[in-house]
Amino acid sequence: MRERDAQYLRETGLRSAIANIRADVEWAALYDELKELEKRAAGEPRPGCCAYYVSRKRRFCASKARDGGTMCTLHRAFEESPPESAAASLNALCRAFERGARASVADTDAGADDDDRITDADADANIGKGRKKTNMNRRMKKMTNPLAAQFREAKALDDAYWRTVFVDATRPLLVDVGTAKGGFVKALAGERADACSRAKSGIEYNLLGVEIYEPLVEAANAWTAANKSSLKRDAHFVSCNVNVSLSALNLPNVRAVCVQFPDPWSRGKHVERRVMTPDFARALADILPQGGELYCCSDVRALAEEMYDVVAANEYFELDEETYARVGETRHEGVDDDASRASASECEPEYDAAHQYEWQSLVDIKEGRIERVAHRRWLRANPYECSTERDVVCEGKHRPVFRFAAVRN
Repeated sequence: MRERDAQYLRETGLRSAIANIRADVEWAALYDELKELEKRAAGEPRPGCCAYYVSRKRRFCASKARDGGTMCTLHRAFEESPPESAAASLNALCRAFERGARASVADTDAGADDDDRITDADADANIGKGRKKTNMNRRMKKMTNPLAAQFREAKALDDAYWRTVFVDATRPLLVDVGTAKGGFVKALAGERADACSRAKSGIEYNLLGVEIYEPLVEAANAWTAANKSSLKRDAHFVSCNVNVSLSALNLPNVRAVCVQFPDPWSRGKHVERRVMTPDFARALADILPQGGELYCCSDVRALAEEMYDVVAANEYFELDEETYARVGETRHEGVDDDASRASASECEPEYDAAHQYEWQSLVDIKEGRIERVAHRRWLRANPYECSTERDVVCEGKHRPVFRFAAVRN
């Protein structure tokens, strides 16, 4: 191959490209043989890791396989589609990354932004000072304080508002709380719409993302307007503090609520800023009908356990046994028990600052209001067949994600 490359360079003065190689039958045969030998030398994918072979890197993808699958979220199309359409999907993802528009990755199935939580270094400083963040594709650094004065007033919406937002406001509504850049909602409105409907017995949801940081909502609604003709489901985004505004939003026909990777607010002095509190669980029970669904997850185990205990302590919620039977359960006995990370030393998990603080739980802060559950049951995968931006981050860094689903009784 080196000789053929050198010969081509001497003859044309150009470096060879794949099109040049494919145009020559003998050269193409040598190339295919080389690639086959490289793949054979790569061995097998590590247990628990993505099974997609990256030819350019001569190894298998280093990300953790998505929960419930054999490949990571970025390569899941190769599990679910013929090779041609899967390759087209991957090419679209690559083009999105090359443009630096990671927020648009969700349009092509993955939803692969940097984070699913509000973390901008300038967010708090800009709020209330007339300055708004304009580059929404940059990774944000600091969480937004929901107890700030500007977020204490409830946002009230009426039926007329929802009729202008959704073509058919009587359809079941799925609400994503703390949606950040909206990757989850965008994916459910686009490429993951049919997969979600199959998983949820044919339900076609209206989709709503609720986010406290207004510039993100404005950007997400602009995306929705720009892509309206290609979306399979109606999607909309609203800016508010959901802990204050949930009942005032007057949500139409809400059937499912997702609380995914909320800001952990790990330290005791910040405990009141957490989303899933006993009061919020009661508010969710008030707006959800019998059979309404609640799905929660986090990669911060202490937070996931606390959310689990808060929901379990509410008399109107019980575990969604139908979802557990369909999706399956996984064990998270300890941080070191995750199979995808125990398989190889190079797959040690990378944690962020949210994991570094000594956790102060609501149980300790609010004595008597919550009891710890002795045995918690975790879902194997997201029940809506879709990934958030944070799911993709966790796969790349081999962090376990703790998930559970409850139903309104």
